Amino acid sequence: MLRMEQEQAVDCVIATPHFYLRHESLQQFLERRNAAFAALQKDAPVGSPRVILGAEVAFTKSLLYEDLSKLCIAGTNTLLLELPYEKMDLSLMRAIQALIQKNTVTIVLAHIERFRPIWKKSEFEEIMSLPVKKQINAGSLLHGNPFQRHWLLKMIADEEVHFIGTDAHNCESRPVNFKAAMDYLDKKGLSEQRKEMMHQAQKLLFHA
Repeated sequence: MLRMEQEQAVDCVIATPHFYLRHESLQQFLERRNAAFAALQKDAPVGSPRVILGAEVAFTKSLLYEDLSKLCIAGTNTLLLELPYEKMDLSLMRAIQALIQKNTVTIVLAHIERFRPIWKKSEFEEIMSLPVKKQINAGSLLHGNPFQRHWLLKMIADEEVHFIGTDAHNCESRPVNFKAAMDYLDKKGLSEQRKEMMHQAQKLLFHA
């Protein structure tokens, strides 16, 4: 995957392994992640992109009692949060709001496009109106259904999307597709928005 990133002119990658508090403790996750990172550094191809540690943190109400700074992208106070894949109710809504409004970290919501079909429109809009940054997956732009792609392009045109991530998991079914997504935005006349998103990413990484 690092070689694929390199071929697509990527010079810095944020590694975001999934963290599920219901499956392991924060300390167990950090130890497992750090061991994997050490192994990766030992075998990384020459000239491959710089890798910065982060996490994709699955939401749970118990996160309110954890030190979220330890899960932030290294060198920043930015946390990538994955919202819950479940029906929204008042208790869940208030818990998400409470976590986002703790003001100890800056929240980036991961692949927001996945949650629009799950929740009512009003629920989705209420969460999106909170003080958060929003990320979408490159694959959704490239391979989503026509309705989803139209919606995402409008979101980008309106500068409501702050980051595009590959969400790459492997070299086959979930490969690195960064360059294809950037080219697609240029083709759709969204070069200025693409540049602004890249600027936002560089600002984030400059501090990492």
